[in-house]
Amino acid sequence: MNRLRLNEAGYSLVTTMLVITIFFLLGLTILAVAAQQARFTDVRVEDIESFHEAANAIDETVASLKATIAKPDFVLSTPVRFDDDLSRWLSAFEQRYGVTIHDATEEEGIDRQKLFTRVFYISKPHGSKTVTRRVIISNTPSFLKYALGSAEDLAVNGGAYIDGHVYAGNDAYVTNAANYIDHSQRRTEPTSFPSLSADNAWLVQGEMFSCKSGADCYQRASGTFLRQSIHFSFGLEGATVQKETDDFIDVDFNWTVKDKLLNAAGIETFSDEYEQWIDKGIPDMLSMLEDRLTLVDDIEPLLDGSWHQSVLLYHPEVSSFFVDHGEIDLKKHWLIVNGDLFLGNTAQTPTKVRGNLIVLGDLTIQGNVAFDASVYVTGRTLIYDADISDWDGKELVLLSDGPLELARINEFHNSFPRQPNLKGYFYTSSNATVYAVGSYIHIQGGLFARGDASKHAPDADISGLVVNAYRGRAENGLSFIPAPDDDIGQSRLVIRHDPQVLIDRGEGLPFVKRLSLVVDRLKVE
Repeated sequence: MNRLRLNEAGYSLVTTMLVITIFFLLGLTILAVAAQQARFTDVRVEDIESFHEAANAIDETVASLKATIAKPDFVLSTPVRFDDDLSRWLSAFEQRYGVTIHDATEEEGIDRQKLFTRVFYISKPHGSKTVTRRVIISNTPSFLKYALGSAEDLAVNGGAYIDGHVYAGNDAYVTNAANYIDHSQRRTEPTSFPSLSADNAWLVQGEMFSCKSGADCYQRASGTFLRQSIHFSFGLEGATVQKETDDFIDVDFNWTVKDKLLNAAGIETFSDEYEQWIDKGIPDMLSMLEDRLTLVDDIEPLLDGSWHQSVLLYHPEVSSFFVDHGEIDLKKHWLIVNGDLFLGNTAQTPTKVRGNLIVLGDLTIQGNVAFDASVYVTGRTLIYDADISDWDGKELVLLSDGPLELARINEFHNSFPRQPNLKGYFYTSSNATVYAVGSYIHIQGGLFARGDASKHAPDADISGLVVNAYRGRAENGLSFIPAPDDDIGQSRLVIRHDPQVLIDRGEGLPFVKRLSLVVDRLKVE
């Protein structure tokens, strides 16, 4: 009996020691894991702090550069003198903020002897990686900084998707309804609110108003969609709405066309000869510059190979010119069309246009056309049932002094491709109304209507820009199927801002006597 008790005591002791050992090992494991997590947390905190330090240094550099070029005592004189100023400023910024500033102007093919455009990559190490931001300096108007906007009022009705900042020089109106016209009947279809991509904002200089009442947001009166103020309230829930801190640099369209006419004739901006010509009217200027341009009276000669000089297309008995096949390749030179111009295609391959154009009349684009061009239109511009693509990676910048109309673009297409069907930046000095309800419009570039405060936009009760976009499928006969889960991938109006136009278009962009900065997103590599 005593031996049995001794054995039981021995077993109990072994069991107790085993349990103690297990708990001891478990405790050591927990301590080791906790220590490892603490070390990982310390590393993670240091990593985050390092990133913020690098990002702040870059942002402070950008802010200092922006403040420097905005000083009242800074005078924009010549590109060479501007480079002298930059070399002093950038060296000081590198020392002050501990950043590296790489000048990529030549790499982008920019002629720094003629242009003020400069491209810089500002970077700072962040642990084993590097934080970088691209900054573009350019003496171009402000509208090129925005994906969508107007210097007057802006109304965005329905489910557009916008990747870029949106600008309203006065008030902005946002609704969850899309207006459209069907067989002369004005209708309104409830849909989603518009969406902006991350890190972008509504830049509204006046007030922001929104309506969530669908079809009740508008009264469909004779000839006009009238806002129902009782359904509109201040602000836009869940959106980033703020003021633009930079001054809006406007376009003087008439002066810009004269500037480009002189450049086409080989007269450099800032030259003494330029100052003698710039105050003349366009008709007088054109007649006096004819002998400095190559004169052709028909389209066909323009389709025969590349041109290495600027061309005036004019025939005293012809008011409209048609291009429906082939290639017009002017390199970086100018084509001045004294009359209306139609660009389209009749074959499977797109018609192509490279160079810079001034159309002293109306412009129509229909069908598939590829551009590497800046185009100025003194009259009306109609883009009808068109697909506008790039030519060798370069795109279109189109400025129309008269109305700009986008009509029947990919009508009732429901595949929602990622590829844009209008690649370029589209600007009008006038008011504009855009319908993407049956149409599917995907712009890579931007859309801006400067606006005319003396009249209203077509079918609207505001001056400026009005866009209407459904989100979902639209069938012929205008039956609608909403996007599942409010999928932004089914927005029938997509606008993705592309600052690359500031680099690609060079001498073809409007010239202004002030500099501005366009800043890309931070990249970590």
